[in-house]
Amino acid sequence: MGTYTELSQDVKAHLEDPKALKSVERIIARGLQSLPVLREFLHRDLPIDQTERLEELLKAILLTAMSQPMPGPDARRIAQFQKELGFILKYKSYAVKAATPVGYSIFLQNEREGFSFQRHVVHKLEVFHIVSVKPGGYIFLCDFDDWKRIYEKNSFERWFNGEPNPAYERYRFVPEPGDVFIISELGVVHTVIGCVLEEYATVSTDMVDRLHDQNLGKKIPADFDRAHAEPVLRAIEAPGSNRLVTGLGEKNFERIHAVGVQGGERMLLCDSFVTAARYVIEPGKETALTHDDTRAVLLRMNGGGGAIVIADSSECKNALPCLPFERGDVFLVPPGIRYAVRNEGSGYVAYSEHCIAPDVAFI
Repeated sequence: MGTYTELSQDVKAHLEDPKALKSVERIIARGLQSLPVLREFLHRDLPIDQTERLEELLKAILLTAMSQPMPGPDARRIAQFQKELGFILKYKSYAVKAATPVGYSIFLQNEREGFSFQRHVVHKLEVFHIVSVKPGGYIFLCDFDDWKRIYEKNSFERWFNGEPNPAYERYRFVPEPGDVFIISELGVVHTVIGCVLEEYATVSTDMVDRLHDQNLGKKIPADFDRAHAEPVLRAIEAPGSNRLVTGLGEKNFERIHAVGVQGGERMLLCDSFVTAARYVIEPGKETALTHDDTRAVLLRMNGGGGAIVIADSSECKNALPCLPFERGDVFLVPPGIRYAVRNEGSGYVAYSEHCIAPDVAFI
C-alpha cells in the first residue's frame, strides 16, 4: 500500500509540475509496478496536455520492459493492464481520440468536424481505416505544392463552409466504410472530416504542421468524457470489406481480399513500419499460435468473445495461459510473446491487429 501511495503522490507531483524530475525517475524506476497507478490516473478526464504527460511515462516504462526478453507473467500483466485501461482518451473540440501507447487509435469525430488541414513535418506513417461516414463527411488529400498554389484563407474558409470552389473540391473525396488511406509522404496535405475511423500510426501524438486550423478557439463539448465515449467505442463494428484508395486528385481503388488463415481469414491493410490487419475468426475456432520477436502487437476486439493465449516460449509445453475477452477489449502483447485468439462463442470474432517495433512507437 505504501508503494502505491508514494507512486500516486509522484504522479500528482508530475502533473502539477512537469519539471518534477525526481518524481518521474521514481515512477519509471518502479517499472511495471507503476502500471496500476498510471491506469487510475489515465482513466480520469484530464486536459490533453496532462494525459499526454502520463502517456509519456507509460511509454518509458513499456520501452524499458520490452527492451529485453519478457517472461509470460509480465506479458500477461501488461496485457491485463491494457484491457483494464482500455483506451487513453484525449478530448478535442471536434472529436474524442481513443489512443493507445503504440499508435493505434480510434477517432469519434463530430458531424462536419475533423482534423485541421495538415502535413507531417517529420516522418510519421498513418493508415486511416474509415469505419463510418456521417452526413457531410469526407477526406481531403492534396500535394503541398498544389496547396501552396491554390490556398487562400478567405476563399478556403468559404469553401469549407459550403461555397462551391472547384480548385479545392477536386481534392475532396467522400469515402465508404472500409476504405483505407495510407499517408506516408511528408508533402501530403490531409484531413478527415465527419467520420469514425481507425488510425494505425507509428506514434500516438501529433507531429504536424497545421496549414489551416478550422478548430482554433473552439471549446471541447461538455459530453466529451469517458462515461459517454466508452459505450460508443465498444459498440463500433468493423466494415465487412475493405478497399485501398490512392491518388490525391483522381482516385484509384483496389479491393483488399481476405486470405484464409487458421481459424478464419485475414485482411492486410498495410505492411510497412506498421502492419495493420483485420481478422475474422469462425465460431469455435482458434488462430495459430504466433509471435513477433521485434514488434509489439495491439489487438482491438471488434466483436465476439473468447480468450487470448499469452505465453512465453517456456510456457508452451503445458496448458497455455490465457486472458478472457469480450467485444471492445484492447490488449497489448510484448515482442517475443506467443499469442493466439480463441473464439469461444457461437458467432464470429472480429479484431484489429497493429504491429510495431517499440523503439518506433515509444519515441
